[in-house]
Amino acid sequence: MSESILFRASAIGARVRTAAPSVGLVFALLFATVCVPIFAVKVAPLNDYINHLARMHVMAVGGSDRFLSAFYAVDWQLLPNLAMDLVVPRLARVFDIYTSGQIFVALTMFMLASGPMAISWALNRRFEPWPLVAFLILYNQVFLVGLMNYLMGAGFAMWGLAAWIVLRERSILLRMAVSGAVVALTFLCHLCAVGLYGLAIGSYELWLWYRRGLKVDRRLALDFAALAVPALPIVPLLLASATWGLAAEYEWSAQGKLDSITMIFRAYSDPIDIAVLAVCAAALAWAVRRSLISFHPAAAVFAVVSCAVFLALPTVLFGSYMADQRLPVAMLLTLIGFGSIRLGQPAVARAFVFLVLAISTIRVGDVTAQWLHLAKAHDEFRAVVQGLDRGQKFIVAYADEPQLSQREQDAISHLASTAVIERSALVSTEFTVPGKQILRVRSPYEDRVDTEDGTPPNISQLIAATMVEGAATGHYWDRWQEKHDFVLVLFTERGRANPDPDLLSLVHDGNGFQLYEILR
Repeated sequence: MSESILFRASAIGARVRTAAPSVGLVFALLFATVCVPIFAVKVAPLNDYINHLARMHVMAVGGSDRFLSAFYAVDWQLLPNLAMDLVVPRLARVFDIYTSGQIFVALTMFMLASGPMAISWALNRRFEPWPLVAFLILYNQVFLVGLMNYLMGAGFAMWGLAAWIVLRERSILLRMAVSGAVVALTFLCHLCAVGLYGLAIGSYELWLWYRRGLKVDRRLALDFAALAVPALPIVPLLLASATWGLAAEYEWSAQGKLDSITMIFRAYSDPIDIAVLAVCAAALAWAVRRSLISFHPAAAVFAVVSCAVFLALPTVLFGSYMADQRLPVAMLLTLIGFGSIRLGQPAVARAFVFLVLAISTIRVGDVTAQWLHLAKAHDEFRAVVQGLDRGQKFIVAYADEPQLSQREQDAISHLASTAVIERSALVSTEFTVPGKQILRVRSPYEDRVDTEDGTPPNISQLIAATMVEGAATGHYWDRWQEKHDFVLVLFTERGRANPDPDLLSLVHDGNGFQLYEILR
């Protein structure tokens, strides 16, 4: 009898040991797949990415570039938006700035993909195949907007939840120390990531309290202390940071709530996205019908609490847009970590792995094709500015009637920041907003750039501003023809007529942009 028990125990142990490398191998293969678009192009055509990368370049070169030193200064502050600022300039000491950015984006992908796996391991103490489905939604609209710091913070939040679960029955001081470190890391990444971590561990504790019969006792007090004390420093840090000055900038809107759900599954091609979603829904329904998928009971508490917070969140919070819309994708990734799938039959296991690999490959293939197309404008503009003198000043304007699709507009909306990297230029749209970034424009040039994160003027507005002598509207583009050297008009089509031949000379008629030199 004892030999039979030992034999069965050894067999179970062998299956567990052999399951882990299999899941790890598939994870590695999937991660390599999702990294293909990142390293296929020099600059990922994400909305804000090249703008942030330009700031990383300014920080990396320090005072060694006389033009950048004259234009910009780094004002180090404890802002809840510093992940790239702390990592990429240090990577740039070893790699060039473009490769450093690619590595950071890949690390962000790794944190998002491994977070659900870490939660699953913490709950089950083994590597489950179910969290691999996280790879299916890594390329989503929140990522394509370029919210890298927040997404990195979401990864840390999921790892923090996993650590909280593992240490749940350990010393309260150890729990508080580790939780305090996670709070600090998520705060440095993004304020919304701190909120996600608090939601996750708070929901888990709420489930444990419910399981204990909602008893109000000494243990509840200790658990509350372990939960709350590590978060207390956030209050004085936020009050002391420049971000607090943006507290009045908030706006709640119902319009984006439904859109934020579709943003989880959308990439570039609606037919592909719909087909993938339909296949995933059918496979999920089949698995649920056969009771192959189950979720930890705490998942229901997290889902209810996070949905309530999502509905209450404003769209603009502390001056940051998409405060509510960025939450659902992180919610879903966290919920995936609470799940488990039973793959008893080899045929079912092979089908699951094949489905995840096939769908991931299809989505990655679509993203790669789109990025190779969208990156052409970046490559073209980079080649153009390399022929210009260093230290030029660029002002950005939009076409009066944009001729590009929305995704093409999003991809090149910060195209001008390439000139900061390539030719040490001053760019009117480079992010230098107090409370949001640590980059500042030095006083002689402050009136030439947007320091309020606004929308650039249309080209007709620029031309109109020159028609009234001495006109002062309070905009940074007042007297632009005297303060800048080049105008970059975005979202235009090839062959569009020069808006003012007496004032502007066409340098390059590009793919979605026109670069003009200002005639003195």
